[in-house]
Amino acid sequence: MFFRIVPIVMSFWLLAAHFLRFGAMLPCIILLVYPLLLLIRHRWIPYVMSLSLGLVALKWLQVTYDMVNVRLMMGDDWLRMSIIMAGVVCFTLVSISLFQSRKLIAFYGFTSSNP
Repeated sequence: MFFRIVPIVMSFWLLAAHFLRFGAMLPCIILLVYPLLLLIRHRWIPYVMSLSLGLVALKWLQVTYDMVNVRLMMGDDWLRMSIIMAGVVCFTLVSISLFQSRKLIAFYGFTSSNP
């Protein structure tokens, strides 16, 4: 189960590093401690974390859009950067799908009939 949790935590920490790069300490600290919610064994945790990871993926899409626009205005190459950012978005989306594994379902005790 540890290896199913690591990508989820890394998705939040990656965005925290992005905020830290720009000096936004409050979002950085929130994103660093947010994965501690995974220690709570309650059925709503997978829903909260999945929604949060979805918002993280949307934030990465917005960052990608902004970075592509800046590179286009400067006349720089943008394709390699957008491929890397697409990988970051896909990594975050795969983290959401990890909550569908049987071990995490059993750990948090949620089912489709028990929201």
